[in-house]
Amino acid sequence: MVQGKWNITLKTPMGDKSGVLELNEQGTQLTGSLSDGEHYAAITDGKIAGNRLSWSAKITKPMKMNIKFTATVDADRISGDAKHLLGKATFTGTRA
Repeated sequence: MVQGKWNITLKTPMGDKSGVLELNEQGTQLTGSLSDGEHYAAITDGKIAGNRLSWSAKITKPMKMNIKFTATVDADRISGDAKHLLGKATFTGTRA
């Protein structure tokens, strides 16, 4: 089960960014949001395949870009990659 709140840390070239990932499961579809207190992005194109997840999120700050996420859930841990215009970042997290 992937549904719920996750506390995540995204490792970016500008330093680590902490945030909250909220996931909702509907069969093999994934919805939810990603926020860090200042920014909020809705999840789009979310998919679930076993313990593997994928989704996109559009941000507007510090610059406009679409980020494509892939992740693996292992019990109460989540980890994955965020691919974007400037390259790739990794993230890890735990169930809140």
